[in-house]
Amino acid sequence: MADEIRITVCTRIEEKLQALSSTFSEHTIFRVPRQLYEVNEKAYEPEIISIGPYHRGKNHLKMMEVHKVRFLGMLLGRTNGQTAELFVAALRGMVEKACNCYSESSTISTEDFLEMLVLDGCFIVEFIHQLLDGNMDEYVFRLESTFSGILHDLILFENQLPFFVLWELFGIMRGNERNFVKCLLVLFHDKMPGLGVDVVYDNTSIRSVKHLLDLLHGNWLPSREVMEDYSQAPKDGNGSFIRSATELKEAGIRFKKGEGSSLFDITFRNGVLEIPMIEITDSTERLFRNVIVCEQFEEKNPKYFTEFAKFMDCLINSGKDVELLCHCGIIENWLGNDEAVATMFNRLGDNVCASIEFYARICNDVNEHYNAVWNKRMASLRHNYFNTPWAFISFLAAAFLLLLTFLQTTFTIFPRH
Repeated sequence: MADEIRITVCTRIEEKLQALSSTFSEHTIFRVPRQLYEVNEKAYEPEIISIGPYHRGKNHLKMMEVHKVRFLGMLLGRTNGQTAELFVAALRGMVEKACNCYSESSTISTEDFLEMLVLDGCFIVEFIHQLLDGNMDEYVFRLESTFSGILHDLILFENQLPFFVLWELFGIMRGNERNFVKCLLVLFHDKMPGLGVDVVYDNTSIRSVKHLLDLLHGNWLPSREVMEDYSQAPKDGNGSFIRSATELKEAGIRFKKGEGSSLFDITFRNGVLEIPMIEITDSTERLFRNVIVCEQFEEKNPKYFTEFAKFMDCLINSGKDVELLCHCGIIENWLGNDEAVATMFNRLGDNVCASIEFYARICNDVNEHYNAVWNKRMASLRHNYFNTPWAFISFLAAAFLLLLTFLQTTFTIFPRH
């Protein structure tokens, strides 16, 4: 009896190990880790449309299921009489590979999974086609909020299809897959911060793209000049945290809106910290959180979005820091509340593992400047005595009275004849 139990348990464990080893390395679309999800659940939840199996069937997303079918019909209307068999046949052989891309096992049948790939994939392809051709569906695009909401839902970490599915469908319709990448980058350009870098993909490199969010993330990088400087510079470790913007200003460090082509092109020269402008809107936190969790599943470093968020978290401790950066043109605050922006940056790094490796040299140079004896004394003087306009006026009044007293004493000792 004991041997039978031992053999049964060993067999079950071996089967689990075999199943794990055969599929685990293929996972590219994951669930958001709970410790990140609980910080802001809404940031990871689609509001209008579900893509892929993770949010499929949720009540508030069911309305768009009808429009997925409508968009498939529109797509077929441009294929010279073809039926849905065109796309079903193309994706049938990809079902197992696509299913293995998801880290959480799907509970739906093979037929339902294939239908999901066809409807979700064709919706995205037709959605992009309508936007670029300007012939947009009146119902889906009637409200700006619906259109914008769909764009944001398409770049959520859990709301993805394997990129090779989209690649296949676009190839059927347009015949030139390389244009597909350019179309996507143009379409999402306004949703991503700063300017993207034009990465050239060939038939080999495109296969490394995991999903739509991964494609966008791979094109929003530091400029080539900054990347070259980083690769050639001696590595200064992970970088130490720096003081807040107001504290740095008190030490004589000036802030300036950077003119770099990328959000990540931060520089520090001659006591001036240059940071490219970032626009803060209602969707900024949502975007950053999803890109940051995407970076958490990558082995490569640096993690640019994560490190940028950590860097800004160092600079911003309160609404006063946001106000200063807004005044310098570095932050464009569409939330209207400086404290809300401060809270957003302070919480982006909660439960996120990251260093500031990419900005290590800048952090060390800033700290060296701040810790210089004279700068530190000036910072203390400004903080303790000149922290408000009234304090400065009081100082001038006291200095003026001191000057008058000095003059009075002088004329008393040395009267004029």
